[in-house]
Amino acid sequence: MKVLLAGANSYIGTRLIPVLLEKGHEVVCLVRDKNHFDKSNNNSADVTVIKGDLLRRQSIQPLPCDIDAAYYLVNAFTQTAGFAALGALSAQNFIEVIDQTNCRQIITLSDINNIISADSIARLHVEDILESGNPALTILNAGMTIGPGSMALEMFNALTAKAPIVITQNWIKTRIQPIAADDVLGYLDACLLNEKTFNQKFDIGGPEVLSFKQMLLIYIAIYKDFKPSIVTLPYLTAKLSAHLLNILNPVSYPGAQSLVESLKNDTVCREDSINDIIPRQCLTFKKALMPVSNIAVKV
Repeated sequence: MKVLLAGANSYIGTRLIPVLLEKGHEVVCLVRDKNHFDKSNNNSADVTVIKGDLLRRQSIQPLPCDIDAAYYLVNAFTQTAGFAALGALSAQNFIEVIDQTNCRQIITLSDINNIISADSIARLHVEDILESGNPALTILNAGMTIGPGSMALEMFNALTAKAPIVITQNWIKTRIQPIAADDVLGYLDACLLNEKTFNQKFDIGGPEVLSFKQMLLIYIAIYKDFKPSIVTLPYLTAKLSAHLLNILNPVSYPGAQSLVESLKNDTVCREDSINDIIPRQCLTFKKALMPVSNIAVKV
């Protein structure tokens, strides 16, 4: 099967490549900077690389006509009034080029969001654009993704780097249904040309719903040899927000901003219909946190 991957340099995209290769698929990666991809990805020699900036339609090299399915894992753009339009432009350019192929399905990741906000409206607009194309669309909504090198682990590390730990009062009670990166990859793989997932939207999450404080304490128990005190603030101060964003910024400013914003509200699966199509025993939060995971991606 020939599979196109847009967003090959994203956290999940980078980890999806070896999963697809192990299944015997021919992987085609659409990247903005081929040299950067070749240097940063261990599997660059095993895939076909096509150069193209999704924000510049004319820069995108022609795609193979015999693409069977595509993953759209492009990182979200910072959702200010100006940047929200970039997400829509990226999706529109992607649809224009993918519609020139034989692609039957597009699979994309989004966020679980139970409130109406600028972020959620922008994401829904991107989904509408992707749905307008010829291929069937499969949307997987996930909460906090946990795995080595994930934005969430970077944040936990930043918060616990110094004592006392300073967090806001509303973060303590925020309910989260985290999911292991291995399980996200498993769902992405199992949805591939699975007709039962065509034109469907699913929430995916791990087996537990935890408060942010519970997650923080579990992280401390695994990674720290002491139990630091926790100081709570009545609200998120500009200093704390800037501290987190500055630490996480080298990884991805939009991702860091999205993660900080998500802690203001519960992110819990609203439905579990994915289990009827793809039964899966997902990892617990504690297992997902383990520094070395020997657990294979399986369904």
